[in-house]
Amino acid sequence: MHPTLKSQYTWFHVVGRFSTATEALAVNGSALAVRKFEPIMVQPESKTPDGSYFLSSLDQAIPFTMKTIHRYEKGGDNVGDVLKQALSKALVHYYPLAGSMAISPQGNFMVDLTQKTAPFVEAEADCSLDVLGDVRIPNPAVTNKLTYSDPNAKNILETPLLSAQVTRFKCGGFTLGVGISHSLADGPSGMNFINSWAEIARGKPVSAVPFLDRTLLKSRMPPRTKYPYDDFVEITDTSDTEQLYQKDPMVYKLFSFDPEKIAAIKKLALSDGKLKSCSSFAAVSALVWRARSKALKMKPQQLTKIRMLADVRSKFEKPLPQNYFGNAVVTTAGLATTGELCEKPISFAVEQIQKAVECVDEEYVWTRMAFGDTYRPQLSSVGTLVISSWTRFDYSMSNFGWGNPSQFGCGDLGRELCVFMPEGEGKKGIAVVLVLPHSAMNTFEELVQI
Repeated sequence: MHPTLKSQYTWFHVVGRFSTATEALAVNGSALAVRKFEPIMVQPESKTPDGSYFLSSLDQAIPFTMKTIHRYEKGGDNVGDVLKQALSKALVHYYPLAGSMAISPQGNFMVDLTQKTAPFVEAEADCSLDVLGDVRIPNPAVTNKLTYSDPNAKNILETPLLSAQVTRFKCGGFTLGVGISHSLADGPSGMNFINSWAEIARGKPVSAVPFLDRTLLKSRMPPRTKYPYDDFVEITDTSDTEQLYQKDPMVYKLFSFDPEKIAAIKKLALSDGKLKSCSSFAAVSALVWRARSKALKMKPQQLTKIRMLADVRSKFEKPLPQNYFGNAVVTTAGLATTGELCEKPISFAVEQIQKAVECVDEEYVWTRMAFGDTYRPQLSSVGTLVISSWTRFDYSMSNFGWGNPSQFGCGDLGRELCVFMPEGEGKKGIAVVLVLPHSAMNTFEELVQI
């Protein structure tokens, strides 16, 4: 909400509860029209700390909103009220999410806790959930309809740190669209918040009370760097890949790898005897890295990078407290030319991934933070693939009283990002979600067939 309007709101108070214009959108051959009501500014139910809230160096690096959509096949007429009231209680535990982004005297991001509110929107769709199809596959136009974005926010400082939208469908089901600033939460932290909110909605106590003190990850002074950090190597676009992105429309797709397919990739990776073992993550990541590089028509000499997000909560000699709330992930990277990836056996790509993962320990975390604080490196490039694994996220606990979500997905993807999600019975498979230019996606689909 625009800063000049914030003072007009109190808990559950709305100025002018009228519906916005309804817009129709064709999805899967059917029309999706969503009518949104004005946001209600929800406050923590009871008093929470004031002042400012520290954000670590790991939090500083990712000041953008990550959006997720949760699909529920059943709901009730009171779903909006239940979730709204439960959110007010949840914000007592997760009060930083109700603050606003600010700049510290040192020029870093922090959270201002002067006024604590989060926008909550109720909406109605004129169709059934079936129109949405598979919500694990991002559709930015659908995401805009099922999540809330403050139209008055001009920059990151004016963007809500948390927003929520409940959209009821004619079939009786509903979706919950959540936007959380990545500076406030990584994947595990965000999922813990959603699950805690759901517990409260069911009348249960919060089972995973968040640990909010982020000064545990305050950078060491003076900063000490140690590694060359493949993660920070700048890549030049020698293959005119950027032109392909500009020319072709973007296509989002999901590829399913069941245990049999994963076993086949592992067998191939181990067949030349150069590796002693191969994890499911490394096998699928290697396949995707090679196929994507080929599909984007990268030249043999083109340098490529695979960046992987690693949870470091257990990497410290004294592990971070259980339920640490904040960003406790770092990226680690492997480098290779397209020629090396495509001409050598897949075991080569797996080996680069394994080396990158194995180097992440406590010293890596501290010195990598120091490198980022000191040099502020640019990480984005067309030759980079970022793997974010959500396979361990327990979204099945997000039961607000009408059953577990039938699906859960990210609202959008950056063009470098590839998300791994749990798939199939026992969640032993991997669903790979990514976006590519249309022509490259067709080639990629052929290359990942096992």
